[in-house]
Amino acid sequence: MTVDSESLLSNPLSSSVRAEVRINRATAKYVNKSEKFRNVDRAYNNQFCQTYSHRLHALEPMIIQQAKDKHGPDIKIRLVSELREESEAERKEDILVVGTLFKQEENRPSILKEYAEQSEDQVDMPEAAKEKYTSETDHLILEDDTMRVRLIGNVEPEYFVNGVIVGAWGREAKGGNFRVRELIYPKIPGPKTEGEDVSLVVVSGLELVGQEHGEYLEAIQLAADWICGSAGGPSDQDMASRVERVVFAGNCLAESTRNKEDSHKAKYLTQNKDAGSLGAIKQLDELMAQLAGSVNVDILPGENDPASGILPQQPLHKCMFPKSRAYPTFQSVTNPYNFSLGGRDILVIAGQTINDVRRNSDLTDSLDILEKFVRWGHVAPTCPDTIGCYPTLTQDPQTILTLPDIVIAGNQDELK
Repeated sequence: MTVDSESLLSNPLSSSVRAEVRINRATAKYVNKSEKFRNVDRAYNNQFCQTYSHRLHALEPMIIQQAKDKHGPDIKIRLVSELREESEAERKEDILVVGTLFKQEENRPSILKEYAEQSEDQVDMPEAAKEKYTSETDHLILEDDTMRVRLIGNVEPEYFVNGVIVGAWGREAKGGNFRVRELIYPKIPGPKTEGEDVSLVVVSGLELVGQEHGEYLEAIQLAADWICGSAGGPSDQDMASRVERVVFAGNCLAESTRNKEDSHKAKYLTQNKDAGSLGAIKQLDELMAQLAGSVNVDILPGENDPASGILPQQPLHKCMFPKSRAYPTFQSVTNPYNFSLGGRDILVIAGQTINDVRRNSDLTDSLDILEKFVRWGHVAPTCPDTIGCYPTLTQDPQTILTLPDIVIAGNQDELK
């Protein structure tokens, strides 16, 4: 809709001829597909080896299919325990071995290593947290349900992390190693859908602190006014009307609201003290209530938000949002968050798994790491090694079994 510049200077229309312009909000079919992130096993007496095993067996058939497509249907597939010993005849053909990558990192913190190196009458100061765990001596080991073997040859340990499921195409080498010619990733089936013409807004890293003059508070309010159609001209309102849903992708609260010092104090010292996140939660509730009156709003927790840090993170409790929860358009969801909107399958994560991959590899670009997640078939490969997760008995919920149309990671340094 266009407006003549002269009409902006004309007298108001009389009540009998006043024209009312009404712009309807876009609608689209929506399906929440995050049930697998909610229905997780919470029996902490289970061993995490079963999580790795479920991940391996879920992706192994896809890796085998990818290998057959590349090297023919008659390839030989072997377990690690079936590899030939050095005393046996040398193998003349390449074989496929599927397993989980384990990255041997000397700089990775280990509580067992700290206790082993500390004598009985020696008290050491705790080691400072490291930004990087990688070193030039890192190497890769492939492990399945039977044994493990060190990988050599065409492998680059600096671009991998623990927990990645791959197929090693090659043959045995001297020294009990396996010489890799090619690493094969799972062939994940893609979606077969056609999307509708709707828009999705993703917001992350608001870092609210509960003060009237926060760092991003004015920009946040301007964005909310634009989405609700209260800011801009008719063309802006027409564009905003296409937004069907707003997703808050984690870290809505600033890190300073976590009050880590209070967790180490006696309860009687903090019983009359308000939590640092209280004011920030109120700000967030008011902002989402303003949006929920006009558009669907989803919020998923991030690293700084008042939720458990164990992945998949469970939804923030609605009791924290008394104003927003009154609207049927508001819902609190898991991290990761998988849903279908207008026929498009979308996967949203808060981004802490990307930061952990940076810490354990030489990968730095967020978009490259996100692409690796899709290629590896997992959005949190370093779980449970350097990021906590639930010890599952039946499945690894963060495995990608069907390629989404769109993958979004919040809380990154720049938009790409």
